Amino acid sequence: MRPQRRWTIRPLDMQRARRLARRLDIPERLAEVLEARGLGDQDAAVRFLRPSLHDLTSPARMKGMGRAVDRIVAALRRGERITVWGDYDVDGVTSVAQLLLFLGELGFDAGHYIPSRVKEGYGLNTEALNRLAGQGTKLLVAVDCGISNHEQIDVATKAGMDVIVIDHHQVPPRLPNAVAVLDPHQPECDFPNTDACAAGVTFYLLGGLRARLRELGWFSDRDEPNLKKYLDLVALGTVADMVPLTGENRILVHFGLKELQKSKRPGIAALREKAGLGEHPIGTGQVAFRLAPRLNAAGRLGRADRALELLVTDSYSRALELAEELDRTNDERQALEMRILDEAMRQAERRVEMGDRALVLWSDEWHVGVIGIVASRLVEKYGRPVVLVAMEGDSGKGSARSIDGVHIYEALKGCSASLRQYGGHRAAGGLVVDRNNLEQFRSDFIRQVVDQQGRGESPELMLDGEAVPSLWDLDSVRSLEALQPHGLGNPEPVFLARNLEVRQARTVGRGTVEHLKLVVADSRSTYDAIAFAMGYRLAQARGRIDVAYTPSVNEWEGGLSIQLVVKDFRPAEAR
Repeated sequence: MRPQRRWTIRPLDMQRARRLARRLDIPERLAEVLEARGLGDQDAAVRFLRPSLHDLTSPARMKGMGRAVDRIVAALRRGERITVWGDYDVDGVTSVAQLLLFLGELGFDAGHYIPSRVKEGYGLNTEALNRLAGQGTKLLVAVDCGISNHEQIDVATKAGMDVIVIDHHQVPPRLPNAVAVLDPHQPECDFPNTDACAAGVTFYLLGGLRARLRELGWFSDRDEPNLKKYLDLVALGTVADMVPLTGENRILVHFGLKELQKSKRPGIAALREKAGLGEHPIGTGQVAFRLAPRLNAAGRLGRADRALELLVTDSYSRALELAEELDRTNDERQALEMRILDEAMRQAERRVEMGDRALVLWSDEWHVGVIGIVASRLVEKYGRPVVLVAMEGDSGKGSARSIDGVHIYEALKGCSASLRQYGGHRAAGGLVVDRNNLEQFRSDFIRQVVDQQGRGESPELMLDGEAVPSLWDLDSVRSLEALQPHGLGNPEPVFLARNLEVRQARTVGRGTVEHLKLVVADSRSTYDAIAFAMGYRLAQARGRIDVAYTPSVNEWEGGLSIQLVVKDFRPAEAR
């Protein structure tokens, strides 16, 4: 029998919420959500609702920042060749782009290297390092990788290169022998934004570097770079890497989305056009499902250099060519994804029926570059952590994705005895596992998830309160936009509506993933509702149901209406 998701309504102090609404002159429903999420204090609520770049922590506070800045300044003064080595995903590519563009503004032409996901895999490798040293590189800056590459960094040092590591993944017991390490997770680093992705850490480095150059009088005869215009790249990397959108990440993405909307960067403008966004508002959903997949597709299929070139080119015509190429690559990626998703869902259904609290699935037919995004789709559908493993020979490479309340890296760490390699952060991770350890790893991983969630408890869906659908009008729904940007740690608000009658139910969409279109009613009115990726639950959508939903504004043929976006539903409870 398939386990049901457990619905939990956040505790709410109604008096505090009403007091907050009066003091800030905001709608009561918005104030209730803030209070329920622990933001009932007036100062905390103001900081949340009105993000400010002035609230970002000084980069100087990050351990290793001074050494990293000093080494880069020395390279600039001596005219040494700098090469930026980045990961092939959106976080890595946007980190590389930031450094190349910033150094370019200083009049310095740095090199770059992004390994092939398929041929070289993740992280530094000795063959490419020796080649870069032979080409004259004196300073290698590794972004979104390097924290676990002890041997490779030793090779680079012997070859005559200094290495700076800019990473955000959990650190191993021993740090690599680099001239500087920037990673908020390293010991004795009290930098508050431990959830920063690599693009975020890179942005802090740019801030530290600009401050030092300002002190040295570097900008006395040249323009000083405006760091705000780099926030479009930071937002892309932060949203794509699924780090929590709380604290300083919320500030970075809040302003980064504004930059994405108005960016004159040729690559961003071309990407918006090919994604069909044009001048439409850009939120985290548009980044996660329209922009990031096009950039990620290049790296997933072994051509990440195309995504980087798109982000750094100053030619709009070249940007359009690259955006079109990435669009075609994304179509290719989507075809692979649908095939893998179909098989993964068949496996998942069997494991869910068996009661697995987490999903560990594998196949010899899966493409290693696509399993991560398929894992994310399975997380959305089944509401539990997912690991997919692409097997090849005696071992396989896996991608892990999580839910709120389960720390992926800690779960993988608890499975170390059955893994060859692993790494990651709170929401996502990667691993290498031997074929003969797959079943043991599945058992270990499920046990780690159960231990984190609590035994005997099904996956949890947090609700922000009860709200009959008739409560909402266009203004009240739009007031909830103040809670954006949404993501891990700051999900869309979800409300409970009880005892709705299902008037109509049908599936919509094509292919593997079908959606459920509903018309539901209470004693006051009828309401349109959509349950994404729940077409398989059509038979359950009958009679009277309780609904967990997010209110939204639906635009259709020039008209606006309220639509309920269903997150989950169940038979109505007797009251």
